[in-house]
Amino acid sequence: MDIFTGDRLPSSYAICLIGHGSRDPEGARQFLTLSQKFRERNFCQIVESGFLEFANPDITNALSACHRNGVKNIIILPGILFSGEHTRRDVPHTVNEVFRNRPEINLIFAKPLATQPKVIEACQKRIEEEEKSSTEPFSRSETLLMTIGHGSQDSGFNSEVEKILSQLGEKMGFGKTLPCFAGTSQHYLEDMQEKFTPQGFRRVILLPFFLFTGVWVKRVHALSDTFQSKYPDTEILKTPCLSHHALIIDALIQRVRESISNKLT
Repeated sequence: MDIFTGDRLPSSYAICLIGHGSRDPEGARQFLTLSQKFRERNFCQIVESGFLEFANPDITNALSACHRNGVKNIIILPGILFSGEHTRRDVPHTVNEVFRNRPEINLIFAKPLATQPKVIEACQKRIEEEEKSSTEPFSRSETLLMTIGHGSQDSGFNSEVEKILSQLGEKMGFGKTLPCFAGTSQHYLEDMQEKFTPQGFRRVILLPFFLFTGVWVKRVHALSDTFQSKYPDTEILKTPCLSHHALIIDALIQRVRESISNKLT
């Protein structure tokens, strides 16, 4: 494997950017925009992208397209926040099936994004953008920051993300930070709607901790509208998802660098 020390990968590398996929066309478009913006950084000569399910192009075609022009090293880069069955089982299985007769190809697996510092910085930017949209003079000490992510079946990974998001809220000076994970429960948001109170805060900022829009993000935004109707004296702000923010591109590039470094050690 070529040693990578510069600002651009050698021509012997290709990157396959993998998205989960969504039944929501808007979410799929956001992933494809992220993929295009990643290519425009000119970090790697060959960048292909595909979805695990629900949308095209699919991961199999994207992986196959990476093997060209003398490529010896293919980096499998999840455009996915949380570690879970997809990143631990489905992606490696599909990758190994595609390249099972290609032992000369060096496969390098990057980690999911959620704990990458640039991702958390992107969360901060989304929060700050939403604060600027308000005309109310409420301070951060009067504000409850609430994050809702899908989460992982890996409780340790969830705990690490919860810790990092709590540290972000503390760093930004919010009165309280409440990280929440929906998991696989279909009734999670309904339960939250019943149990939630602003806890005396004058403002609540609701951050969907998702890369792309889709069913869950739209449910979170609908939940914030419900909160606003239920608590008219509390300002409820809702941020967009992280999407193709420039810092997310930075985070992906850093995951590539880490994956190569880990492979060499």
